[in-house]
Amino acid sequence: MTDGQSRGLLREPLLHFALLGAGLFALFIALSDDTAIDDQTIVVSAERQAQLAASFERVWRRPPTESEFKGLLDDWLREELANREALQLGLAEQDPIVRRRLRQKYEAFVDQLSMGITPTDEELQRWYDERRGDYAEQPRYTLQQVFFSQERREHARSDALRALENLDQTDVAAALNIGDGLALPRRVQQERATAVASAFGNAFLQALDELDTGRWSGPVSSAYGEHLVFVEKRIAGREPALDEVRDTVLRDWRDAQRRAARDRIYDELLQGYEVEIASPQRPTTPEPDA
Repeated sequence: MTDGQSRGLLREPLLHFALLGAGLFALFIALSDDTAIDDQTIVVSAERQAQLAASFERVWRRPPTESEFKGLLDDWLREELANREALQLGLAEQDPIVRRRLRQKYEAFVDQLSMGITPTDEELQRWYDERRGDYAEQPRYTLQQVFFSQERREHARSDALRALENLDQTDVAAALNIGDGLALPRRVQQERATAVASAFGNAFLQALDELDTGRWSGPVSSAYGEHLVFVEKRIAGREPALDEVRDTVLRDWRDAQRRAARDRIYDELLQGYEVEIASPQRPTTPEPDA
């Protein structure tokens, strides 16, 4: 391997996660060994005492008195003793809430470690290029529509065509008094393509790109019936440059690295255990066909 390849490998985030996982695993082993050597000692550190005093002051807006501080220490010691005894008795293992909370605290600790990794401009650009579609700006539409109901009319489409022939086709307000009521907006302003499709259906959306702007057109079919449509403005979709969406991309990159770090660390930790899954396993639902 050349020096350049080595330097490139050291910049790979997943290698960082592997090293992070191995280091964290070693740290936990070391801490576990220390606990095993002297598990009957409770150390109330200066930092812990400062935390207790600070918590009191946030609530009461003043430092605790000596007797109040002694009460804080006594309460913390009881909590510590109860936690240790509960763990020795295996009580936490049977409590899904405690197990879930411990997992959350552990993963929060892992996440803090992974947050120190920052991508180079080249890494972020490469990551963005692989996912450009996720950040593309959708087409947007501003339009008015007049609805002709298939349920209320025997010939909704021919009624719509007849109405279109009698309209001033370049007058956006010409169709205000015709058509049927519909629990959908008569005017759509600067709406994304997905919002238009959600309201009127994909067939309606696809037809919009074939219509001229600045005039009444149609009929355009939807699941509800027929529509005359006046497209006021159509803004084409586009893929922004990285600098335009850098904050969002960086946030997503960090979230992806955080999840990758969790996976890597759990894989590292799992190497220290032998997992036995008793049979028979619970019934499972067959996977759907691809």
